[in-house]
Amino acid sequence: MDRLICILGALREEINLIRGQMTVDEQFKVGRADVWSGNWEGVRIILVRTGIGKDCALSALEKVLSRANPSLILSIGYAGGLDPKLKVGDVILADHVLEIKTGLTTVGSYPIDLKRLKSLEGLVCPTKIVVHRGMLITVNQVVDKSTAKQELGSRYNALAVDMETAALVAHAIEKKISFLSVRALSDTVEQSLVDVSSFIGDDGEVSKLKAGWHVVTHPYTIKNFIFLHGQSQQATRNMTEFIGVFMRTYRYSS
Repeated sequence: MDRLICILGALREEINLIRGQMTVDEQFKVGRADVWSGNWEGVRIILVRTGIGKDCALSALEKVLSRANPSLILSIGYAGGLDPKLKVGDVILADHVLEIKTGLTTVGSYPIDLKRLKSLEGLVCPTKIVVHRGMLITVNQVVDKSTAKQELGSRYNALAVDMETAALVAHAIEKKISFLSVRALSDTVEQSLVDVSSFIGDDGEVSKLKAGWHVVTHPYTIKNFIFLHGQSQQATRNMTEFIGVFMRTYRYSS
């Protein structure tokens, strides 16, 4: 196993800054997922756009691992806030991942290797980025209501919620590959969102056509979409900068 890092994000928007900064040697598809192989910050990486949801994420990871042998799997992307102290753009380092199904039933519980996690703590970024360490919850559907986010956060004492990490860390544990999760907050616990479940296409991406039609037929949601887009961009910037610092540290580590 070499020092290759496999970086996985669900959406193009989550990985687009890394994609723009890396040197690409090869681009290909595995199933419906997009993959770029090359170098970033002096480290060999495989960058994967998996699509939304644990099924898309797991399928992409399984296919990539049939072709590559990374020393580290790094799950990145947006997360919804569950703790009132978190602000948009804050970075979340998961030290434990819970998989929750509809009805708030816990179906999986996965600790993150503390030795690996320590490699993320104490990193200093040029831009002041607030970093939190704690519980991350993975769910099987979009949590769009503020009340639902508040309930998840208080019940499980969790920082944030996503839709992919549990499937990825479970597979990494099975394959005995080191795993880390870095998420950036795209929406706070107080924010209710437009439910985008019906906009997700077969490739696991949000369909711009479906989203556009929703805006045309529901014009009162335009402000919400614009606001969330700006928040997502901030989350992408902070997350990419933080991971870039980690990569430079990783390059010189033993």
